[in-house]
Amino acid sequence: MTDIHIKDAQVVTASGVQHGEITMSDGAIDAAGPASAVPTPSNPDTVIDADGMVALPGATDVHTHMHDDELFPDGIDFASQTASAVAGGVTTVIELPTQTPVTTPEAIQRKAETCSTLAHIDFGLVAGNIQDPDIDVSGIMSAGVADFKTFTADPYLASDASIAALMRHVGDAGGTVRVHCETQGLLDDARSTIVSDDPEVYMGSRPLEAELDAISRAGYFAEYADCPLHVVHISSGSGAREAGRFKSRANVPVTLETCPQYLAFSKEDVADKGPFLKVNPSLKSDAERERLWDAVQDGTIDLIGTDHFPTYRETRDVGWDDIWEPYAGLPGVETMVEFLVSEGVHKSRLSWPRLRELVCAAPARSAGIYPRKGSLQQGTDADVILIRDEEYEVTADDHTFVGGWTPYEGQHWSARVDTVIAGGEIVAKDHRVRSTAGRGQFLNRPL
Repeated sequence: MTDIHIKDAQVVTASGVQHGEITMSDGAIDAAGPASAVPTPSNPDTVIDADGMVALPGATDVHTHMHDDELFPDGIDFASQTASAVAGGVTTVIELPTQTPVTTPEAIQRKAETCSTLAHIDFGLVAGNIQDPDIDVSGIMSAGVADFKTFTADPYLASDASIAALMRHVGDAGGTVRVHCETQGLLDDARSTIVSDDPEVYMGSRPLEAELDAISRAGYFAEYADCPLHVVHISSGSGAREAGRFKSRANVPVTLETCPQYLAFSKEDVADKGPFLKVNPSLKSDAERERLWDAVQDGTIDLIGTDHFPTYRETRDVGWDDIWEPYAGLPGVETMVEFLVSEGVHKSRLSWPRLRELVCAAPARSAGIYPRKGSLQQGTDADVILIRDEEYEVTADDHTFVGGWTPYEGQHWSARVDTVIAGGEIVAKDHRVRSTAGRGQFLNRPL
């Protein structure tokens, strides 16, 4: 018995876009492709006439900060944030520690159990924020986590020796180390030259050179330790090129991630949006933003994650008077797909297959869950999003995100996530969530 039959869709594959259909039952894809290759079900429970809308696998966001009892206020938790994700077409998330480190198998298990009761969608976890390399790597991997996050900057600055040792341990066990790349010494010196509290000075406190230096060192550390490296939230085209040197050397696997905010904004936008663009690494110049688009287009950047960080509007507003007061970080999980279609595909910066690679297939491979996630292959999870063309003005009032703001407020976009299916269930329509907390499952992904 077919649960859902999608017809008259433009189905995106790795090689192109084809007019076709998708059928699914019992939470799995039965068939996806041209109508001639998809058996017509006799009596499906639900028929969706896509009317030419684009169909993609559900997006996977491998970099989110969604749950921290010690940091986030009431209303911001894994339930509200995974609801925001599903509203925007993200059907799988990988959750990273925010303020509270998660560095033991027991901590992984506790967090997985807690988040399972709250999750609207399937999720994975990352171990972090690691400063001491003497952790139980094999135990953490047995608990279902193969990614380990460390920093070259405060507040979780790890020494060079600690990063090298961590990489040796993780590399030997078959895991991956994720690194936040900014050199703290350069950040300290840059900050010492700034006396103002105005929002526009923040970018000067986190210069491009701090990112470039840390990326280079992380690359050499990974080669030294024979450990796969994932460079998170690259903020500049120059940073992408620096990291790309290590991809081309092919000594160890290296994957590169950037975020929508670094493609959407530059430091020139801060005069208008102030603390609502405070993010680490900081925004860079317009020229660097354009170079970053180039790196996304040509494959230097492997995938896009959001580095989603939720706060309420009122806690950001204080940054107009003192930019050092609010936490750095932007909400982005609900807007990622629509931004990349509107500003990428519709403006000929990305093809549909390239978008599929950036937000569906490559993130799922990075997370160790492909092809179960990130594909429309027969037997894989029935996670599908339908996207329609629509001109509209972005407003936080139209979003599920509980924080009451978006950095994209007032922009004009041309794509809308229409329907979201996760596990064979329609879980969202027009940013209105139909799923319930607790339906998502922890993805045990030790390798």
